[in-house]
Amino acid sequence: MKKILSELLSLLLVSTAVCAGFAGCGSKGLTVDFSVYAVNDLHGKFMDTDEQPGVDEFTTYIKNLYADSKREEVLLSSGDMWQGTVESSSNQGKLMTEWMNEVGFVSMTLGNHEFDWGADVLTPNSELAEFPFLGINVTYNGEPAAYCKPSVVVRRSGVTIGIIGAVGDCLSSISGEFQKGLDFATGKELTELVKEESERLREEEGCGFIVYSIHDGGSRFSSSGVNNVSDGDMGYYDTSLSDGYVDLVFEAHTHRQYILKDEYGVYHLQGGGENESLSCADVSYNTATGEYTVTPRLIDDGEYAKSSLKDDLSVQRLYGKYFPDDDPYTTVLGTNASQWVSSDICGKVAQLYYDKGVETWGEDYDITLAGGYLKMRTPYNLAAGKVTYADIFSLLPFDNAIVLGSIKGSYLKSNFLSVKDNYYHYSPDGIAAAEIDNNETYYIIVDTYTAYYRANHITEVARLSEKIYARDLVAEYIESGRRA
Repeated sequence: MKKILSELLSLLLVSTAVCAGFAGCGSKGLTVDFSVYAVNDLHGKFMDTDEQPGVDEFTTYIKNLYADSKREEVLLSSGDMWQGTVESSSNQGKLMTEWMNEVGFVSMTLGNHEFDWGADVLTPNSELAEFPFLGINVTYNGEPAAYCKPSVVVRRSGVTIGIIGAVGDCLSSISGEFQKGLDFATGKELTELVKEESERLREEEGCGFIVYSIHDGGSRFSSSGVNNVSDGDMGYYDTSLSDGYVDLVFEAHTHRQYILKDEYGVYHLQGGGENESLSCADVSYNTATGEYTVTPRLIDDGEYAKSSLKDDLSVQRLYGKYFPDDDPYTTVLGTNASQWVSSDICGKVAQLYYDKGVETWGEDYDITLAGGYLKMRTPYNLAAGKVTYADIFSLLPFDNAIVLGSIKGSYLKSNFLSVKDNYYHYSPDGIAAAEIDNNETYYIIVDTYTAYYRANHITEVARLSEKIYARDLVAEYIESGRRA
């Protein structure tokens, strides 16, 4: 009897101790707390620059959260993590993937820029990652892509959490040469896929909370406060998903910073882009009733990248692994006497395309002009002062090969010579549309993104055998001292 009483007392003490670890223990069940953090559109911003912080203090910030026993965390990505900087793009995302392993991401929804080097890059990176790539609507030749999964399940504070990932309607932003066989289901088809997966997660996996991570978002929202929105305000999201299928949404792609609350009371968050802010949702969940409350917030980079946070040594170790010798951030190519603005850089790239094309193919082809869809990325302009390869890389991060293309005169006029804003072109003789014969074939120098955009009607004739891109031509130009 004494032994039985002793065991009962021990069980009572254990029960009391467990109960003390949660708020609201009693007849109403256990209320547990966890937080979900999301990173979107980081675009390879690994190192600190004058324009934005890197991930050194951020890594410390996240690891400090993990060390706090008061609540548990989930860290995920909503896509576009790799492309944009020399430290990430030069190894096609491997550095960033290894860093994500280090910091403990549970998933990464694929973004459109994860496809900038073609699907061949996704498979080895998915094998390197210690977390799954998500893309419920990604198919290749009509079959689910092997390098991603529809969802992942994690458990925090006794709650089973399902995370579903999808790429938005942005296939057209991927270079046409990589689009063959690739497809992203959108609209009603995507809605049905998410609903079916949500039901499976709840019924088969026992998920009590569903997070939807989509690489798409609103383009006109921008607020740190909560905005109430209706279905008509979000063309990229079907709010019927919020009617019992999805409990929280993290968004991306548009680089906007917002917290939205849809007509069903589900929150949608996007943290800007390029390390501007971190999305967070604090969740209190009743394990007996399944009821929960969500408190959304955006954490500014001034909080998670402040100087008082000590740099995590793993960041420098990883950087040294990929850049053991030359540092693209410190090796100076030349000096910029004054700021070089975006439009002038685009014009210069078109001229450098032309020069390279004539040098390579000029003996065999009469080249009319050069150019294409040329657009700078962050920070858009090249500042005055010392210029490094990393500076130029951030402006022109795309690995779009330089090609010789043929084009019918009518398309040359409509797609190049008559366009003022989107296309930049160069011709040494300043050729005008009136000089072009609609039915003649002309030869031009463009990059693969422009060449494989179907509406341009360009046929690739030849491609540079060397891996020389727009940024390399600009780097050579500055290194030669011609920009002063």
